[in-house]
Amino acid sequence: MKSALKTASTAIKRWLALYRMRSIEINLSGAIDTLPLVRDQLTRERMQIAIREMSLALCKARADYVALLPAGQRIVWDIA
Repeated sequence: MKSALKTASTAIKRWLALYRMRSIEINLSGAIDTLPLVRDQLTRERMQIAIREMSLALCKARADYVALLPAGQRIVWDIA
């Protein structure tokens, strides 16, 4: 019983980590697509800072997701 609960708990944590990771990817993609349309220099600089922070958050979310995978199963992403 304890093993089944631990497996279910890990599966839920893995799903939440995947959801968090995909949400950041979608947000980052939208910000990158919108950046060329921004004319105001101050807003553009703030968006670039936000994009950098989202990229770092994506790296952390991916690391959290990979940490929840079974031993021997690892994913390598092209771009962070």
